[in-house]
Amino acid sequence: MLAQPPTVTRLRPEPDPKRTVAPREPAAPARLLPSVSIVEQTMGQARRTLAQALAGALLIILGLTAEHWLFSNAHQRAAERHARAQRVAGELRLADQRLTSAAQMLVATGQQRWVERYDSHLPELERALDEARQLAPANVQQHFDARTRAANTELGDMREAAFEALTVGEPDVAREIFEGERYRRQAALLAEATAEFTAATVAATQEDLATMRRYELALSVAVLAGATLLGLALWRGLAVRLARSRRVFLDAEDRMQRLAASDLLTGLANRAALHDAMATAMARSARDGRSLAALMIDLDRFKPINDRHGHMVGDLVLKEVAHRMRRVLRGNEIQARYGGDEFVVAIEERGDPTVAATVAERIVQVLSETIQVGELVLSIGASVGIARYPDDATDADQLLRRADSALYRAKRSGRGRVCFYDHHIDERVAERSLLEHELREGIAAGQFVPFYQPIVSLDDGSVRGVEMLCRWAHPERGLLAPAAFIELAEETGQIDALLISVLRRACADMQAWPADWRLSVNLAPQQMLDPAAVPQLLAVLREHGVPPQRLDVELTETALVTDTARARETMTAMKRAGMTVTLDDFGTGYSSLSYLAEMAFDKIKIDRSFVHSLHERAESAKIVEAVIGLSRSLGVVAVAEGAETEQDVRALRALGCAQAQGYLFGRPMPAIDLLALRPPAPAPLQPQAPQPPQEPITPAEPATA
Repeated sequence: MLAQPPTVTRLRPEPDPKRTVAPREPAAPARLLPSVSIVEQTMGQARRTLAQALAGALLIILGLTAEHWLFSNAHQRAAERHARAQRVAGELRLADQRLTSAAQMLVATGQQRWVERYDSHLPELERALDEARQLAPANVQQHFDARTRAANTELGDMREAAFEALTVGEPDVAREIFEGERYRRQAALLAEATAEFTAATVAATQEDLATMRRYELALSVAVLAGATLLGLALWRGLAVRLARSRRVFLDAEDRMQRLAASDLLTGLANRAALHDAMATAMARSARDGRSLAALMIDLDRFKPINDRHGHMVGDLVLKEVAHRMRRVLRGNEIQARYGGDEFVVAIEERGDPTVAATVAERIVQVLSETIQVGELVLSIGASVGIARYPDDATDADQLLRRADSALYRAKRSGRGRVCFYDHHIDERVAERSLLEHELREGIAAGQFVPFYQPIVSLDDGSVRGVEMLCRWAHPERGLLAPAAFIELAEETGQIDALLISVLRRACADMQAWPADWRLSVNLAPQQMLDPAAVPQLLAVLREHGVPPQRLDVELTETALVTDTARARETMTAMKRAGMTVTLDDFGTGYSSLSYLAEMAFDKIKIDRSFVHSLHERAESAKIVEAVIGLSRSLGVVAVAEGAETEQDVRALRALGCAQAQGYLFGRPMPAIDLLALRPPAPAPLQPQAPQPPQEPITPAEPATA
């Protein structure tokens, strides 16, 4: 990577940081509130549209009803006028006929009664004419009056003259008047005018009726057209509102899909969207014959920022990281936030295999530049693991797993590193990761069982205690020795759970042991620095009714070197509780004598490497003799590990060693075999007849739970 002067990016902190307790992630329900308002808005629009439609339908119904009522009344009135006109026409004709008959009878008989009859019918004619005038249009009435005024006057005069002639006894004069040409002409004129008048009145009322029908038809058509236009307008308004609501819903759906596919804090794609995008990119790479590189990026020194300055500052840093990554990458390259402080980038290598490495180094470079948040100047970094498709993986999940495996190796080899996936190396890392997962599940499932190796007194061959050694009864791998998992348990922080699980079973086994047998338990270095270690041990002992005096805790010098003061406190708490403490593997460290001087151990275990070379190297015999003498002078018990032969036992007894353990007295065994163990007879002061070792002498087992 090219060296570059560090730059400082200033970020404005969020307001009122003291009120921020949890990580400032926007809550998902709050981002969905716009959708609720959209639904309410759409429902409101639907209600308004429905109200308008109902109002329009009601208006149409009212209009049609009013039109029907108005025109029905008008039509009825027009029909009544037409009927009256026809009736009046009939009455006029009848009155005219009666008058004519009366006049004819008067002329024929000359009798006075026909005069009276004539006079009685004359008002009928007048009433009919008055009613006809009311029904007739003004112009028809005026025309009728103009034509009949003179005739009526002249006829009236002639009738008066005729009636007077009859009154004085001159019927011939009256007959002459009625039969005269002048009377007939005026009567014919009056009859013709009356006929025309009545016909015109009937025609006028009939025309009014026809006009009313035409108006009714026109208004019906207009109302129907208005209703149609109103319906079309309502439909158009409804369609517009539905289209607007559809657009709003589509926009909301698109926004929700984008929110569902993106990280709310950084704006990058989230894990779900990453898998879809990578599947598409891998298909395109396979089609074009190109490789696709997946870069798994993990931030260095990010957790201390969160712990020390709070999640608000951590969120600002993550936003800045996303911003810097966008500056480095092209817009069409896949960028995603994979986890808390993990990011993924996918790059299509277009015939240039160095593109991924160049981009990764550039990302590491820009993320190593300092960031300023308010008055804080923060420094982070990044490690990158790279895997390629199709060389390293065949699908997106496998590609990401292998990029993560390369990232794990980059983190272990130091910060700010870029590592490519290596089939051979990363398979071991993957195996370790799998074993770590199985270890956690195995502890929860109770797959770890205690094995025991007896610790024998060299004076009489009796069993004084047993050392607890852990075995993993793996359902697939079989029975595993501590070398396969103890170191992993210590590194992953699972050693405490492992210790408690196995110790519980050992305490249950102790119920069947002789009361003078003690149990030796190895503690890991980090357990000696844990203030809760002694309370946990005591809690398990109390749970099974085992006195603390029957527990012997074995420590290595590594547990003392890390923090001598804390180790001394833990050791003092153990002894105060009644436990005994043994210094294990004595002689292999560089400061064992100083620890013996500072701490009051109850036992010293001589490392098996000295016992194995006891007969071949004089220096080993001298060291063993010196350690035994030192233990005698300090008043502690010396225990020799690795006693494999009778010759070893004789030599250790000659040097004054008190106790020993090794394959000669018994291999690590389950509790059921331990109970079958019988101490040797005290006469020969020899241990049990040993079984020849059926497997080579192995180094000391690692410290177990």
